[in-house]
Amino acid sequence: MPEDKNKPIIEAINLCKYFKTPKGQLHAVEDVSFSLMPGKTLGVVGESGCGKSTLGRTILRLQPATSGEVRYEGENILNYNRKQMNRIHQNMQMIFQDPYSSLDPRMSIRALITEPLEVLGTKKNMSAAEEKEKVSEIMDMCGLPKYYNNLYPHELDGGMRQRVGLARAMILDPKFIVCDEPVSALDVSIQAQILNLLLDLQDRNGLSYMFITHDLAVVKYISDEIMVMYMGQVVELAESDELFAHPMHPYTRALLNSIPTIDLSRRNRERITIRGEVSSPINPAPGCRFAPRCPYATEACRQNQCLKQVSPGHFAACTEGFK
Repeated sequence: MPEDKNKPIIEAINLCKYFKTPKGQLHAVEDVSFSLMPGKTLGVVGESGCGKSTLGRTILRLQPATSGEVRYEGENILNYNRKQMNRIHQNMQMIFQDPYSSLDPRMSIRALITEPLEVLGTKKNMSAAEEKEKVSEIMDMCGLPKYYNNLYPHELDGGMRQRVGLARAMILDPKFIVCDEPVSALDVSIQAQILNLLLDLQDRNGLSYMFITHDLAVVKYISDEIMVMYMGQVVELAESDELFAHPMHPYTRALLNSIPTIDLSRRNRERITIRGEVSSPINPAPGCRFAPRCPYATEACRQNQCLKQVSPGHFAACTEGFK
């Protein structure tokens, strides 16, 4: 299907993912909806355990959704069979958080990069010369020297291993990549190199990213839009500059307030502290899951939770404390 620049490449509609536990159902992702345009980056931010990685894996169907829809270029892929998903997975790939555990230590760098071609059956359509040329092109694109071909993951540092993970994804010429905290395990200087490489590849190939992170500085740098999650729910969604300039949800404000600063003019800024215990995601009560810890919570917050448009392109689940 030809790509339409004016239509979303990825859409999630009321997407839910629950896990069965001995104590009941764990609501990891609850009623999440968003759309991502071609060539753009959606940052997904929130504390550990809020459902960010589960959302990314569910979007790619690495684990089955409980309900809702995931549309790739307008097609709902949740009911696709394995053969149909192989076709879709050529266009949708993932970069994992740990650049070491996501790579088989018994395989050479060349074998790791070409593995997706074998798994999805596209290698049989390529001659040995075409494969060699493709691998060389991708390695050069991702900043990997050619002599890395016969090295193994343990011989590389974290930044180079993450470049191998990126090369594995790029070998299929995808249109959409889920980046699951790809720089959190790296030194700050190496983080900048990987982030700039991702932006270069996006400009060169028109890639769309879902960038999952808990680092607010990183998400601001790379994202066009930012989606804030708390315990499986989306609490705010806006363009990056808008979210940082005018955060509406109390949880978003608390997250932004926690960013360290060397700006002396902000030394006396209001301190926002999140108090109270995190409630259980197993069989949760209706309403906003941040309500038990929110100083602005009303009875209405405990009854239902939905995103409201507060300005063009800016959605928040709560504005009670800021009217």
